[in-house]
Amino acid sequence: MEIVSHFSQLIYQEKIPNNLADTLKNLINTQKDTLLSLPPKLQALILSTHSTNINLYEKSETFQSIYTQCMPQYKLNIESIKLLQYALLSVVNAAELKHLKAHILRLNAAELITNQHARSLANFCTQSAFQAQQVKEEHKILNLKTLSIELSQILKRLHELKLHDKYYNTLNTIYTNAQNHKFSIGITGVLSAGKSTFLNALLGKEILGSSTIPETANLTILKYRDTESAEVFFWNTNEWEELKKAGQYDKSLQSFVVESERIFGDRLKSYIADTTRSESITLDKLSTYTSANHESKLCNLVKEVALFTPLKFLQNGVEIVDTPGLDDPITKREEITKDYITQCDLLIHVMNASCVATQIDIDFILESLLGQNISRLLIVLTRIDLIGEKELAQSLEYTKTSLATQLKKAEYSGDIDSIIERIDFIPVASFLALLHKTNREEEALKQGFSLEKTGILAVEEYLDKMLLGENSMKQKDILYLAYRGFLKTIEQCREEMRIESSLLNASENELEAMIANLKNEQNKLSLQLDSKKQELNAKQDEMQEFLSVLQNSMQKSIKREQERLQTRIFDEATYSYTHGTQIDSKRIEEILESGLSDCFSDVSRDFKYKLAKKITQILLDENNDIKQPKVSFHAPKEQIAKSVAALKDSIPKAISSCGKGRENELSIKLQEIFNESFNLFTQILMEKNKEVETKFLEYFSQILQAQEEIIKTQITEKDSILQDTLEKRKQNYTQEMRDAMQTKQTELTHIAEELAYITQALK
Repeated sequence: MEIVSHFSQLIYQEKIPNNLADTLKNLINTQKDTLLSLPPKLQALILSTHSTNINLYEKSETFQSIYTQCMPQYKLNIESIKLLQYALLSVVNAAELKHLKAHILRLNAAELITNQHARSLANFCTQSAFQAQQVKEEHKILNLKTLSIELSQILKRLHELKLHDKYYNTLNTIYTNAQNHKFSIGITGVLSAGKSTFLNALLGKEILGSSTIPETANLTILKYRDTESAEVFFWNTNEWEELKKAGQYDKSLQSFVVESERIFGDRLKSYIADTTRSESITLDKLSTYTSANHESKLCNLVKEVALFTPLKFLQNGVEIVDTPGLDDPITKREEITKDYITQCDLLIHVMNASCVATQIDIDFILESLLGQNISRLLIVLTRIDLIGEKELAQSLEYTKTSLATQLKKAEYSGDIDSIIERIDFIPVASFLALLHKTNREEEALKQGFSLEKTGILAVEEYLDKMLLGENSMKQKDILYLAYRGFLKTIEQCREEMRIESSLLNASENELEAMIANLKNEQNKLSLQLDSKKQELNAKQDEMQEFLSVLQNSMQKSIKREQERLQTRIFDEATYSYTHGTQIDSKRIEEILESGLSDCFSDVSRDFKYKLAKKITQILLDENNDIKQPKVSFHAPKEQIAKSVAALKDSIPKAISSCGKGRENELSIKLQEIFNESFNLFTQILMEKNKEVETKFLEYFSQILQAQEEIIKTQITEKDSILQDTLEKRKQNYTQEMRDAMQTKQTELTHIAEELAYITQALK
């Protein structure tokens, strides 16, 4: 009862009344099995119910169903809810409560529970799980390697049973996907953050950097192969034309294109073709194609590079994506980088510890955690050998504070602390670590850095835990999905065989009754399907209404951002009037660029948050394994440049034409300029919001369709079983065939029990 008392004190600030003891005991005795059968998300739903949200939960069909099932004799009110919560906490495994945290934060994101309530519940679950773990005499670690072998043995046993081909097709696909999964590690950072040196230290060999790829200018994917080689991929014709077009509004990009076409002339066509051309090369030639310092300038024409090397670190399907800097002036290359990053299993963001986190760093971290569904992010602070411990601590604190500030600015409604907790920080002296790894440790030791002190071993340990080891979290997730898929498939097979066996073994009189029952079930499912269609159509209508309201809200947000930027320009002008100085056109351009970029990120991110939140609310009653779409909120440089170009000439002229004492006239002129020229930026932003809307509506539709398909499949399968079985009855069904089916059913039951046990353990 200790955990129950803790919950009551923390959530309700009260002790459990003594007169509840008998009632609670009776409830536990009658409903224990029901409570234990509830999945984590429904347990979280029960525990999150409170006087502040019970009126919302009452409208949920899911909640009503759970409550009726667990509390059939109790009227729904807050006191009966407390009783249900106490009963649930009395029977669940406290160590498993940590799994409820994610579901609680999801409910919070949907604004079904307040930030404070969500934080209290999350802390309760974490603390209770930790305390439960502490009191265990022995912590059992699942041997994932053994479980992986066991999965192959189960598949072999199933093949021996000679089931229907449709089941083997599903099982084989699940098994193959689990075996062939690729682990992708993305290495990111701004230019000169020290990515190449860090990666070399991690690999234990100078693959990247001054020895091979000085000043890497391309996206590089490292993969395992017995012999060292590389393959370079060039821009195709369409991509090159896009670069030229974007260069009209981006001076650095324009210079890049002009320089490339001047250097290569007619030779350009031999590299840039209608379809992407590639070239296999030896590793010693790599710098020719990838170094920005190389006289050939071939790096300008290279889109990405695949580098193959027999490093043990890359075995077992591990790939490392080494990116150009996030502040790469070639925006197309930056887009490719961001596309790869969305597919990564783990991100490592490299930052120079001697420099404070840049706005680009902060924006990228937020985008990774909020927009790309990245569960963990490792931030590596490099060059720690150049600063003291105090400076390092200050750099860490600044980064964390900046992230929290930006989350609040973005009006993030979830648990900010939980977001920060998903980020791990490891300080590393990359160059000194590389010296140790390449038999040059004396120099590092002279500077007082052992291999352990460099921090590289801590990174390796982190990767082993998260991704690469036999008992890594990633491997555990892969096996869980595989075992769950096996179990679901076998349960479908068992149900089919149960119905088939009953029909085959029934007498003529029994058969008629069973056929009638099956047809009745079919009719119920058909009615359920019609009801589901109506329900889904209503949800679609609700979504469309919300989108209309949201678009209007976004228009108002854009207007506010316009006025804010206009005020910044006005304040800059009045400052120059007061101090008798000339307005700096470059300064105006910088204000416009940063202001429009921030506006783009903030408004589009807010749009996505509100849309995702509404979808979560609407789909609360739906089972959903479909992941939310990944969206980038990084402002497109060429589009921002277009918007700046429409403003940067007219604004300085307006400022110069007025002066001190004519501030009101300037205010009117600025308003006219912004009203006329801001439309282009508004259009760009609304197009981005439309892209986000399209992706999320597709996601929404997929979930609704999935629910409908489940019922359709049930109807089709039951009808198929009935027809096939009746056909079998017309044939000679011997006792030997009956015995064989019984043997299959028994073996399937054993396998299902084993799968269920392992699935629960992995979960």
